[in-house]
Amino acid sequence: MKINIASVLKNEGASMNFSGSVELGKTKFMGSTLDFEKPLEVVGNVLNIGGTIEIRAEIKGSYVTQCSRCGDDVRESLFAELFESIAGDFSDADEECVSIQGTVMDIGGAVDACIFNSIPLQFLCSEECKGLCHVCGINLNKNKCNCEDEVYDPRFAIFRNLSKEV
Repeated sequence: MKINIASVLKNEGASMNFSGSVELGKTKFMGSTLDFEKPLEVVGNVLNIGGTIEIRAEIKGSYVTQCSRCGDDVRESLFAELFESIAGDFSDADEECVSIQGTVMDIGGAVDACIFNSIPLQFLCSEECKGLCHVCGINLNKNKCNCEDEVYDPRFAIFRNLSKEV
């Protein structure tokens, strides 16, 4: 995401608002697939404070992924706040997440990092999700099965009834 910040660079105390969008589509993240069906909105402000450029932005949107327990689709909202500060000579600054070439600032790396830092590592359709049966694989939120709760190693079958005999 590139922003022309010529007016802010030259004037201490100057600020400007910006807005844009980031299109991610289907993205792999920590073993899950996230489907960003619509572009994410980015709205923010760039401010020159005593020769330091400060970038503040809010990132909003949503995505669809799968529940970590049962595999059903889950729609999640995304809200992230971005803050970056760059001090020094901006003519050819090249930071890890923000770069300034001339009067154009690219905050794409910072926006991406902010988005993926705000996404949880695990997704649940609900806190009460029962998941899948570990024996037959049926979704326990929708159906019941008659599988035993405990699976025994047949080599230890002799010990199953030991507590009943004692």
